[in-house]
This record gives sequence, C-alpha cells and structure tokens, in this order.
Amino acid sequence: MDWEALYLRYTMALREVPRPLAFVDIEAFDGNARRVLEYAGTLPVRIATKSLRCVALLKRLQEMSDRFSGFLCMSPREALYLSEEGLDDFLIGYPFFQRSDQEAFREILSRGKRVIAVVDNIEQAEALHYTFRGTSLRAPVCLDIDVSSDWGWLYFGVRRSPLRSVEEVLLLAQALRRLDRIEVVGVMAYEAQIAGVGDKKVGWKGTLIRYLKSRSWREVVARRAAVVKALRDVGIDLAFVNGGGTGSLRETAADPTVTELTAGSAFFAPGLFDHYQSVSFTPAAGFSLEIVRRPAKDVFTCHGGGYIASGAIGKEKLPKPWLPHGMTFFPHEGAGEVQTPVRIPTPPPYLKIGEPLYFRHAKAGELSQRFPALYLVHGERIVGQVPTYASLPEVWA
Repeated sequence: MDWEALYLRYTMALREVPRPLAFVDIEAFDGNARRVLEYAGTLPVRIATKSLRCVALLKRLQEMSDRFSGFLCMSPREALYLSEEGLDDFLIGYPFFQRSDQEAFREILSRGKRVIAVVDNIEQAEALHYTFRGTSLRAPVCLDIDVSSDWGWLYFGVRRSPLRSVEEVLLLAQALRRLDRIEVVGVMAYEAQIAGVGDKKVGWKGTLIRYLKSRSWREVVARRAAVVKALRDVGIDLAFVNGGGTGSLRETAADPTVTELTAGSAFFAPGLFDHYQSVSFTPAAGFSLEIVRRPAKDVFTCHGGGYIASGAIGKEKLPKPWLPHGMTFFPHEGAGEVQTPVRIPTPPPYLKIGEPLYFRHAKAGELSQRFPALYLVHGERIVGQVPTYASLPEVWA
C-alpha cells in the first residue's frame, strides 16, 4: 500500500478520536507475528512484555499460536499482575532484590504458576533463598550469561552479567547448590550486540557493523555452547536455554544450543528496526498529532510530540516521521514537549490545520508507557480500544 492510501486509511479510522493518540494496525501486527514464527523455525518464542506493555495484545499473540509459549517480564510485580490477568509461564528477564519483588515472586509460585528468576551473582540468589525459607517451595532460577565481545580496543555489547567465562558460571552454579530453596533450571544468553544493533541503511557504518556482528557471533555461539555443556557435565539439568531478540531471530534459531527465542519489538516494528539486514517487519504501531500551525507553505507544526526513546542520546532516539511521506524534523527543534514542527517539501492539498500527522516511536513498548490506551485499527475502522501499562505505576515503576 502506498503512503497516501495508508495515511487516508488511518485518518478515516481515527477521525473521531482526540489527539494525541496511539494506535496499532492489527493486520500489520498479526503479519509481524507470523513473520516471527517463520524466522524462529520450529522453536518456541517467549514474548518480551516490555515491547508491548498491553495485556490484550499479549493474549492475542498467545491465541495465534501455541509456539508463543511464555513471557519475558521486567519484574515479578509485572508477572504477578499478568498472572492475575490469566497468563502464565514467566521468565523475569532482569535480576531483582527489593522485598516487594521477592514477595511477588513467591506469591506467583504459591498460586501454582510458573515463574523463573534470573540471577548472575550469589547475593541475588541468597536474598531469594531467604524469602522462601519456611515454605515447601523452591525458587527456579536462570543463570544470565554475558556474551558480549571484549576485544580490548572495542567493547562490543552491553554491560549486563558478570558471568563471562565457563569457570565463573560453574563457581556460581556450585554456590547455588548449597541453597536448598534455589534450583537452577535454565540459562539465558542474550546477544544484544547482534539483536539490538542495526546494520542496514546506516551509511558507511553498515559494513563495519556487519563485520563486527559476524566476528562477535562466532564467539557467542561458542561461549553459549561451552557454558551449557559445562553445566550439564556437572549434573545440572537445564530445562531451557534462552537466546535471541528481534534483530537476531534468524541467527539464534539456527544455534543448536538454544531451545527458545525471545522477541518483542518485532510485533510493533518501531523506527530503530528499519535498519536490520537479516529481518524485516511492517510498521504496526504509531502515534498521531494534530496540525495546529502552518508557519510556511511547507512547514506544519503539531501540538505535542516529544516522545523520545530511552538509551544513549542520539537523533536516532527521536520519533520517526511517518505519514505523509517526506516529513523531516528541524535539527534545532526535533520533537518537542509542546510542539513539533516538520517540513514537508510537497504537501498534499488536503493537509491543513486540524488534520493529523503520523509518527512511529523509535523503540517499541515505550509508546505504551506514554499513552493509557491503544486504538486497534483494521482497514478504515477502529475495532477495539485496549489499556496499556501507562496507568499502572505499581506494575511498571
């Protein structure tokens, strides 16, 4: 579909909704879900909840295929909320230490649901162990392995776990065996430098990034396999090995050590995911602003719009102008809290004050933290309005 037809379709569907608003194109969303399953081969896919932050969409994915088999959550409090909404099988993707999180984790298990904690040092595990003392429950844990590449002249990856070598992993695993309320059941080894770094349409850097990814990927596969073999050799029965992210689905699915993948951003396909060579998805979520000024023939100013993505500061974290085609920000203004001016060199004649413009967030789930509801669009109609986490600070603090 060309950009003008898409603009008119969304505008027809959303014509009665006050702006700013956020929406999801259900046809594109479902198509992206099918593409994820295609890239994943035969492996199950764990849904990264942070990339959607919307219960209705999480349930929609699980109803599509039984290969969407569980959830990677930000915290036990989030997982407890999701369990109360009827969902199950949670891997808490990040270590936690607060008492409220430990109690939420124990509560999920006490209700007979499946939840697994991620740990990368003994202090995290000991805190969880003491939370479970006096109960008949054991806390399942997953060891978070760092698979970044450190070449001295360049650290290619993210600072996550301190577990980088087989020896470090085995030392922690042996220490955990002394905690009778803790049980090691899995390994997570997330290759962020592959899954989270775009390598297409990024100018001269693309060739360099693809080289770095290729070199790092060989290390990732070897380290992940060595760690898993070592743990099994000392008698630790691993139920799963988790890996991957949206940007590395193809590669990780081909790694024989991995038993399940994780994906999240793929379903919305935000702006940053336009720049991957090995995967391709259709933009499925965006937000819309109203034109309130026209300072010049080719300049349109919207009300609001400063929805900047998290992470290292850079212009790639700005929202991505989407519809009409050809919109660009002004470098000295960007997307602002109260107004966002854009330039459209050849604006269509119907673009006037009061009409909408459409943008995509640079990252996926942060859109759902800005807006309390998502409008679900199918064709030229709204087919639903679903709540997000935006009104739930106790879930996503």
